[in-house]
Amino acid sequence: MNAARVYRADVLLVGGDLAAKTMTPVFPEEGGWNATVEGETRSVHSSEGLEQLEGWLRDSATVPYRTGRREWLALIADRAAADRVFLELELAELRRALVWAKQRLAGSGSRLLLGLGNDDLTPMEDVIAEDGFAELTDREILRVDDSHELLTLAYSNPTPWKTHRELPEEEIARRIDADAARLTSVRRAIFNLHVPPHNTPLDLAPRLDANFVKAITPGGEPDLVHVGSTAVRSALERYQPMLGLHGHIHESKGSVRIGATTAINPGSAYTEGTLLGVVVDVAKDGIRATMMTSG
Repeated sequence: MNAARVYRADVLLVGGDLAAKTMTPVFPEEGGWNATVEGETRSVHSSEGLEQLEGWLRDSATVPYRTGRREWLALIADRAAADRVFLELELAELRRALVWAKQRLAGSGSRLLLGLGNDDLTPMEDVIAEDGFAELTDREILRVDDSHELLTLAYSNPTPWKTHRELPEEEIARRIDADAARLTSVRRAIFNLHVPPHNTPLDLAPRLDANFVKAITPGGEPDLVHVGSTAVRSALERYQPMLGLHGHIHESKGSVRIGATTAINPGSAYTEGTLLGVVVDVAKDGIRATMMTSG
């Protein structure tokens, strides 16, 4: 949210995968609280310390959950109950972030366009829509300015993880085609497609073995394979929009030209507490400049 002011952005676009992947218990202990992430345990003994502890958890890409040890063990033994609690926590975190967005962006002149990704929970769409401050990208084509429209697809092709929002390639193609037919000018459009185009530098991810362990080459490096969408690649080649914005494959930060289209994946380092992004300077008929950012 602060990046909008730093870069004097007219439009701030958040492209999805907002939800944390895990929740972490914050246990009461005598006179305080403690939590553990990746083997590191921290203890606090004041309300201010508790807020800092939960902030540390959020920066570690997990959702804090205050609970007792017995209650936690019962919860993780009941998958349906754990899923319900996780959804409640994610929706609460999103509402919290939207309050923060209003504080940061009110009066800045920057619009906030907010959408989801395949890792997100579909009820999060309703929270964004009902709040009304951010403009939800996922349900309609948005006009960015007088010359440019934003076409969004907030789903991915199938993944080994079987995430919440995946579609077969045929359905991805159908949805892009249906929305592209509604554009005023497809060549001036921005295609905000969560999954990157197949067989490009934007869609390389570690190959997984049958146990979901990253495969390693004989040289000791991760064995990278192309996992992007063939339907997205085909759509960019056929429609040639001005700009393609993608995410999903967090390891594949970069930019590539597909015909007249500039396609960009800013990557993600959320588990490191780092925000990666890209600033795009857009003219009426093209792109003046792009700059990858990290902070």
